[in-house]
Amino acid sequence: MAGMSLGTLFSRLTGFVKWAFMGAVLGFTPIADAYNLAHILPTMIYELILGGILSAVFIPVVVEQLSSPDKEQAWKNISQIVNAALIALGATTLLCWIGSPLLVYIQTLKAGPELRRQVLFFFIFFVPQIILYGLSALAGGILNARDRFMVVALAPVVNNVIVIVALAAYRWVPGFGIIGLALGTTLGVLGQALVQYPSLKKAGWQYHFSIDFKHPSVIKIVKLSLPVLAYVILNQINLTVQNNLAINFQGGVSALQYAFAFYVLPHGLFAVSIGTVLLPGLSGLAVKKDWPRFAGIVEKGIIWSAIVIIPALVIYLTLSLPIVQVLMQRGRFTLQDTRLMATVLSCYSLGLFSFTIYLFLNRVFYSLQDTVTPLALNFVGNASNTIINFALVGLLGIPGLALGHAAAYTIIAGISLWLIKKRLPDIRLGLVSRSLIKITAASLLTGAGAFFLNDLWLRQMGSLGLWPKAGILTGFLSLLILLYLAAAKFFGLTEINEVVLAIKRKMAPESSQK
Repeated sequence: MAGMSLGTLFSRLTGFVKWAFMGAVLGFTPIADAYNLAHILPTMIYELILGGILSAVFIPVVVEQLSSPDKEQAWKNISQIVNAALIALGATTLLCWIGSPLLVYIQTLKAGPELRRQVLFFFIFFVPQIILYGLSALAGGILNARDRFMVVALAPVVNNVIVIVALAAYRWVPGFGIIGLALGTTLGVLGQALVQYPSLKKAGWQYHFSIDFKHPSVIKIVKLSLPVLAYVILNQINLTVQNNLAINFQGGVSALQYAFAFYVLPHGLFAVSIGTVLLPGLSGLAVKKDWPRFAGIVEKGIIWSAIVIIPALVIYLTLSLPIVQVLMQRGRFTLQDTRLMATVLSCYSLGLFSFTIYLFLNRVFYSLQDTVTPLALNFVGNASNTIINFALVGLLGIPGLALGHAAAYTIIAGISLWLIKKRLPDIRLGLVSRSLIKITAASLLTGAGAFFLNDLWLRQMGSLGLWPKAGILTGFLSLLILLYLAAAKFFGLTEINEVVLAIKRKMAPESSQK
């Protein structure tokens, strides 16, 4: 687990370097929007065909198969699933190549012909990513089921490094051009997939080439996947609407992409780790009907997530401009781009706690073997997001789309909490509320400090170079962390110690836990 956590951290860091390179090389130019929109499309299609299905149901089925004594038959059954998935992805890739003009048109209804042509150019090179993402996810699913976490966590690093090299070559190597950039981006996904396959052999992988779409393992995956597929379809419809609204503004697609990568960082680094600590035992408690302990874990999940996410939200609100300026503003990424992205990030951050709580409670519903409630919540969330986006984009532009995201997640997080309380009366919302008040108070004190530091930054730091600014920002963030910890101690927020100990225990090597 330590390897997975460190691998995830390294992956996130190289991801930030990639986004910084992308901003410096492409900025918020039309070519940046074309590149980013074309890059979104293969991911959307992969998620629609297989992505959500693999993440939700593939690993449990693999674990179930490998728990049987007949390992050879288990690998044959798993191979049936893999082969069926690859055929579906291969056929989809071919159809997307043939239908690429139509797919691009659907995503660029409001775009001009030149931008649409650029998106189509990139997308033709990016189409193979659909099957490559599938290869990567299938390998990663099997490795995770075999408790081989490190290589799966590090695989995106290979992707990030290859894309960074491609961006650097596009900027500094004469003749590399957009063809080289497009090919390099797809090679990154290929590298992410291939780097995992040597570890499959070590994990005992036995491949069997056989195809039977009526095989029980394939049918089981399909049946389990139907609610997940509906869930993913709703997400993709909402994303298509957002893309068409964003493309009306130069740099709009890129601003949303870059800001969203920053926005999900606290969730990806910390909230996911908290979920990894707390959630594995929920299914067992549900089977035993031990509802008081089950409710206790849900309470902890909400409180522990809030301890990390609420102060992160406040820091994003108050220091988004210095953060974006240090990490992104260079090359073709101008001060105007910084201001737009910082505003978008601030708007996104208003929904960060709601986003985290909604995803946590979603997994709680799944542990209760309830797939209908997450689907219904997702429908409400996407419908709300679309309606709010249409209302706000005309008033606020691109920041309105980020604000719509935040508002939609706030709505469904509130509904999720109400539903889980109805399902689990043992949840002590009074206890949760008292802790949230303490966390909010400590975060607001931290925010006051951050507001003062942001004002100091705006008045004094404009003429400094990158490295002095980076050093000062690091100092600011360190001071704010210390201020938050001191405020939390003052308000008696003892749960901070529980969070630190639990994550340390989870990250420690297994030998030290025995």
